[in-house]
Amino acid sequence: MPGTIQEEIKRIERQIEIYEAFDLAEKARFNRESFLWTAEDRIEWQELQADNALMLRKLREERNALLEQLRPP
Repeated sequence: MPGTIQEEIKRIERQIEIYEAFDLAEKARFNRESFLWTAEDRIEWQELQADNALMLRKLREERNALLEQLRPP
């Protein structure tokens, strides 16, 4: 059973932080290792980045929708 709106916002914000940390780590890995990658490796990395960006966008939209619910009419 879902908690309060504030609890849900906190849960989503924790997920956002995790995805953002993963994104930073992956970009650092790209800078360190990409010169060793094959074209297929680069494509896989780009797909991973696109999926991560999509998830971040969805989480932020969900958080914003919940924040709107907290605003007085």
